Amino acid sequence: MHYLIDGHNLIAKIPDINLNDPNDEVELILRLKSWTAANPKRKVTVYFDGGLPGGIEQRLSTSGIKVIFAPEGKTADALIISYIQKIPNPPEFTLVTSDQQIIAAAQNRRLRHLRSETFAAQMGQDKQKRMSPSPPPQSDEPQISDSEVTEWLELFGPEPEILKKSEPQRPPTPKATPKHKPKPRRSMQELKRTNKKLDDDELSEWLDIFGAD
Repeated sequence: MHYLIDGHNLIAKIPDINLNDPNDEVELILRLKSWTAANPKRKVTVYFDGGLPGGIEQRLSTSGIKVIFAPEGKTADALIISYIQKIPNPPEFTLVTSDQQIIAAAQNRRLRHLRSETFAAQMGQDKQKRMSPSPPPQSDEPQISDSEVTEWLELFGPEPEILKKSEPQRPPTPKATPKHKPKPRRSMQELKRTNKKLDDDELSEWLDIFGAD
């Protein structure tokens, strides 16, 4: 799309550019350069008043922007209207101005137009989109919220624990059969009192303690 822009009319609608600034035209061209760079299909011809000697300003023009100053004795409005009347393909152009006389000339040729304040707002929105950080890439894995987890636990119960693989357990060692509990050793007094003989186990135990007589 090719945009025909009424330069000073557009500057008056941009809050942070002042028409009294001697560099107001340069400020607008810089913004238009950034705006056209975002989309290679955008082409701009911008007209300004008060140029000497007038005509195309090569130092400000680029491959996507043509800057034209009206020569002495003419106005930018007159140059725009003259150009609109000669356009062979009006559907390929969009006029940017809030001047009603220029808008009427565009309507006669069925040429699309945007008011300068509307175009200025669109440029601001486009700049914010370019400056805003890109959203982080979305993961392909499904995201489950805490409430969904709780709902699943209520329906199906907690997730079973995975049994760890363990080494083969050795068969339990059979317990040794307890030996016959030895009888308690009788004291010497008890032996004397009962006058009983020592059995073989008692005799062996006493010999181990006191030695053979």
